[in-house]
Amino acid sequence: MKKTNHLTHAYSQAPWRKQTYLIGVILLFLVCAAIVAGIYLNVTARAAAVGRQIQEMQVRVYGYHYLTGDAGENYLPIEELEQKIANLSSQLAYLTSYSVMSKRLMKVDLIPIDAYSVVYLEVPGYVERQTTSLAPPPQPVVINASGIAPEFKESLFDWVVEQVRKTTQLFNEVQP
Repeated sequence: MKKTNHLTHAYSQAPWRKQTYLIGVILLFLVCAAIVAGIYLNVTARAAAVGRQIQEMQVRVYGYHYLTGDAGENYLPIEELEQKIANLSSQLAYLTSYSVMSKRLMKVDLIPIDAYSVVYLEVPGYVERQTTSLAPPPQPVVINASGIAPEFKESLFDWVVEQVRKTTQLFNEVQP
């Protein structure tokens, strides 16, 4: 029995080796995460650059859209047209705002009326505007997941947690 304990003690790992192994596993995980993040950033940057090149090519191929029918000095790039449309939309919103409309009413000597003094007339043959239904009403979606293997149901975070749990369990099983 004494010989077995002596043999087990001789081949057991020293505490500093266990700590070194744990630090190595953690550093390996951090290096892998950094590599994945670097690849992700590289692909994203390249996709953004290619997208911008496509936009520039579209402007070169299709040219500029004309604001008016003639090709004189009134042609504008797409970005400027979109800016003008946005400016005109904001001007329309301002001109139809309550404060501006009430000032216009006062200029032409009209007075606002209350809801109780309005008289509604029934017009024969008038068909009320129907509401449009663009999509069917939402219904619950049932997905049959019985054909999916269990390996594909586990998230990356769950897998990492499981690997850390297994590693700590191995360290706990080894007796110094």
